[in-house]
Amino acid sequence: MIRNIIGTLGTRIIHVLLSLVIIMVNTNTFGSAGVGIIGLFVLNITILQLISSFVGGPSLVYMLPRCDKFQLMFLSYLFVILSIGAGSFVIYLLGFVSAEYVWHLYLSSFFLALFSVNSLYLLSQENIRLYNIFILFQIVIQLLILVILLFICGITDVSAYMYSYGISYILSFIGSLYCVLKEVKYSGFDKMFYLFGKMFRYGFLIQIANFSQLLNYRMSYYVIKFIVGAKPLGLFDLGTKLSEAIWILPRSIATVQYTRLANCGNDKVYAKKITLAFLKMTFVFAVIAIIILFFIPAQWLGWIFGDEFIDSKKIIYALGIGIIVLSCNMILAHYFSGFGNYKINTIASTIGLLVTGGLCLPLIFWFDSFSSLDLIFIMGLITSFSYCSSFIYTMICFVRDTNLKFKELWINQQDILLVKSELKKQIENYRKNK
Repeated sequence: MIRNIIGTLGTRIIHVLLSLVIIMVNTNTFGSAGVGIIGLFVLNITILQLISSFVGGPSLVYMLPRCDKFQLMFLSYLFVILSIGAGSFVIYLLGFVSAEYVWHLYLSSFFLALFSVNSLYLLSQENIRLYNIFILFQIVIQLLILVILLFICGITDVSAYMYSYGISYILSFIGSLYCVLKEVKYSGFDKMFYLFGKMFRYGFLIQIANFSQLLNYRMSYYVIKFIVGAKPLGLFDLGTKLSEAIWILPRSIATVQYTRLANCGNDKVYAKKITLAFLKMTFVFAVIAIIILFFIPAQWLGWIFGDEFIDSKKIIYALGIGIIVLSCNMILAHYFSGFGNYKINTIASTIGLLVTGGLCLPLIFWFDSFSSLDLIFIMGLITSFSYCSSFIYTMICFVRDTNLKFKELWINQQDILLVKSELKKQIENYRKNK
């Protein structure tokens, strides 16, 4: 298990570093307005990907060990085909994407969704190594194509980023499809409608939670774009992405935690034990990481990303507490997901969304009272507050479900011994298999 966490963490670190290189290229090539356009483009893609996951999606990790693999994959692909087309059309009608970029949106969303289905299949089989390889493959291809388009082909507008994004997911889907087809064999269509209903029930609960959480993360993007435009949004986007880079460890741990809990039966004692150990590890890491981020001089941001991005440091300050508590909330949320109890996460995300929406509405009417920099700083504080509200609810549910005592939250010798023991076992296994 520790080897999987370390491998996944290493993948996340490399992925984040390459993503930062892409961000550096974007900020220095397209400026804050271009970065704002790209931020909205990626947000729209993420929304479409979530919609396509209402059937299947993350629930595949839970269902694949328990149901017919061929039918699950077939239904997941079919729903992607139907939902991405309809969703792209609706986003276009709502004016969230211009006619110039709507085909970029459709194709990128389509192949990202298909690739996500294949990735979840690998994850459900606990094939963490292959899963990590494809995650890295995608970001490497995207960076290479972006550099080629900008510096060899001479395409210097934001379409260069959109082309690189879409092509990288097309190639990633083709590669992952080959791996899936080797294992998934045709088994007929018996009880297909029953399985579809079951997938939708599981997927709906998960994706409502994820959709609510995404709006917690990104509702501020639409508010900022509506009130002050793309340029301040670019500053906010950079500050947000730098802050969220801290989530590499929590996401890596949560990925492995989820697959282990989904395959451990109903062993609540084991689940509580590893969840608490991971929670403490995540909290310590997040606090240290956010303190380091706070001490990075704002001038460094200007030197790396361009002078107009110096003010993004204010967003990091505003998001600090929220980043820490949401890091911990990822671990708690995956505890409930591992047992198929998605209702808790849905309610927690909805609470955060209501807090975000309730606090954002006054800004729409009073935006004349603030400068653009003040407004994006306030949006950062609102985002942090919504994260805290979601965490408080999830923590209360975890305490009730596990009969957790306050003293169990302190880091103790048993937690350290558990980590050491797991590391020692993995090192010994590695030496034996060399």
